[in-house]
Amino acid sequence: MDQAFKIEEVKNLRGYAVEWANSDELIVSRRNVIYKFSIPNGQIKKIVSVKAPLWKELFSRTRIFQRLLRFMITNVVCLKNGDFFVTFDKSVGIIRNETYFEIPLERPCRVLRSACALDEQENIFFGEYLSNPSRESVRIYRYSPREDSIEVVYDFPSGSIRHVHGIYFDDFSGRMFCLTGDKAEECRILSFSSDFRDFDVIGEGDETWRAVSIVFDKDAFYYGTDAEFRKNYIYKVERSTGEREVLCEVDGTVYYSKRLGEWIFFTTTAENAPSQKENVASIWGINTQTNECKKLLTFRKDFWNGTLFMFGTIHFPFSIKRELYFHLVALRGDGKTFKVVLQ
Repeated sequence: MDQAFKIEEVKNLRGYAVEWANSDELIVSRRNVIYKFSIPNGQIKKIVSVKAPLWKELFSRTRIFQRLLRFMITNVVCLKNGDFFVTFDKSVGIIRNETYFEIPLERPCRVLRSACALDEQENIFFGEYLSNPSRESVRIYRYSPREDSIEVVYDFPSGSIRHVHGIYFDDFSGRMFCLTGDKAEECRILSFSSDFRDFDVIGEGDETWRAVSIVFDKDAFYYGTDAEFRKNYIYKVERSTGEREVLCEVDGTVYYSKRLGEWIFFTTTAENAPSQKENVASIWGINTQTNECKKLLTFRKDFWNGTLFMFGTIHFPFSIKRELYFHLVALRGDGKTFKVVLQ
């Protein structure tokens, strides 16, 4: 292990996924339940259960059925007014005064982890992530906590994309970045104005622009590819010139990424794609000052079928502080939670 990092399991969080990190407490989830976890004393207090069909709750008490049904929280966003914005299964909602209120959508959809954007006014933006084999139009939503309302702010025309991988707020430019997929001509990285009235195409047209997450820096932004049929790389794109640089090749499709200090962490996924030589998930660290790339940890896929019982993934929380937590899903060590501390 590189001396720049200390990585250790948080044993009293086994079975829980960290969703949001504050200085002295964490927001964690298990199945459809959200809790507060006190860092100083390790106490866990239930906040609320997200409403779900009883039969799903009963089946999902067993971990393997939880994975089969995708019965898990994917995002918890803490708002300054005390509310929580939550995505779960194919629904979104608000927790207010420890009560969950579902927000009706025009059609149910999933939102990938950390794939909704929080702007400076605490509006939340997310796109539809759904199978969409017939390539119907795909929507981007905005939830306004001030007005307690939701609206469609952009609609991709029918036939243009399969789905939205994620919406991300660039606090350096004040613009929203949208990542789409999946076929070559559907792979795009777009930069929208804050009101979604206009956009710029950063790149499109092949799997080198197929990404699930993106991380911003003052002078550049970084992403890893989610390429199914070609090698995967981590890229750096200079803001001033638009020049794109390959930083390193990685060992699988990249889903999630987060920044801690001068390091950006990327996770590859064990999905046994044609582009993947070995069915493993790894954490990679990129130093933004030197462009140094390091593979920090690797976990093998467990023996359960990935299509049915989830690909092997490493989950990050939406928000982090001094430490970076991650949670293993469908890997050897499924359900374990770790933290990365910079030395």
